[in-house]
Amino acid sequence: MLSTRTQDSCGPSGCDIDVLVSERIDVSDDPLAFYEQSLAEGWGDGLPLIPPTEARVRMMLSSTAYHADDVIGILPPSGAPATVELAAVNAVMAGCRPDGFPLLIAALEAATQRELNLFGLATTTSSVCPMLIVNGPRREALGIDFGPGCMGGAAGRGSSTLGRALMLCLRNIGGQKVGVTSKSVFGQPARTAGLCFGEWEERSPWPSLAARLGFGPGDMVVTVHGGKGTFPLADINTEDARDLLHLIAKSIAFPMGNKFLTPTAAVGQTVVAINPIWADRIGRDFPDYEEMAAYLHEHAWQPVDLWPEANRAILESKGRVDRRGRVHLSERPDQIVVLVCGGLGNLHAICLPSWGDSEMQSAVAYWATPASAA
Repeated sequence: MLSTRTQDSCGPSGCDIDVLVSERIDVSDDPLAFYEQSLAEGWGDGLPLIPPTEARVRMMLSSTAYHADDVIGILPPSGAPATVELAAVNAVMAGCRPDGFPLLIAALEAATQRELNLFGLATTTSSVCPMLIVNGPRREALGIDFGPGCMGGAAGRGSSTLGRALMLCLRNIGGQKVGVTSKSVFGQPARTAGLCFGEWEERSPWPSLAARLGFGPGDMVVTVHGGKGTFPLADINTEDARDLLHLIAKSIAFPMGNKFLTPTAAVGQTVVAINPIWADRIGRDFPDYEEMAAYLHEHAWQPVDLWPEANRAILESKGRVDRRGRVHLSERPDQIVVLVCGGLGNLHAICLPSWGDSEMQSAVAYWATPASAA
């Protein structure tokens, strides 16, 4: 748990009296030269960076109530402590707004919870990475995309930089290096640029993800999901809401997903993001979220005969096949997490498939003062 500043720690000129201890590096004021240096020295991610001068880092720190040397969490694979100062350095390089920095701290707090299994996410051969979902009243003000193009292309500064800042922290604090500590065979674009989007709470017929997790309506909540990528779904032929949900359920239960590789169906969440128009249609038939999630879970399975014979024997030995010969994606309805976001095109949904051995984690963002959170 981080400790906040107290009045006793404040000096005559205010509370920002922390000494910055990060290593200093001399860099050129030429943007291209700085970019080339970031690649040559291994702390860049292949995209252009903003130089983290002391003034910029201090500006980033000004929005949080935490000390620069407070430890947010321990980052794998190296097991290095992620201090608030180090997070601020990477936030500057990623282009984060200072008033959005508390969201990165919350993301790191959630990501370093044991249940997320960040060490596994950082070192696996899979393409999985920590994906960020933001809830709360200040999403739009902080540049979090939740409408058209929210998973790429909308260019909200918060969404475009927060996910990347988290990945830079994994690289530069945690020591995640492709081919060395990270064994991901293919990776995915979010392993560089990150993935951060918001839920369009105002267009959802159901309680928001944050509300379902027990957070208050005024909380700015960041939830981290170990997602393997973005798996698009589309339909123009189905009118009945139940039929549409049935097709979504069958589509997310694709047979080569990680969820069918795990020894048990009881771990991992599958996130399903549906557009607001589909949400309206489905919500009329399923105004109760729990009932809708139970319907999805009920149909998210495949017949064991879909797998080759050798695979069937393995699934049976793991206890994954029920008495009717069905292999369910998950053990419980709450492992399928439905969100509303995206544009108003009445065609699409997105699945963020589960890596399997990872449980979603959430944390609340806190600002230095009410004024800085306004």
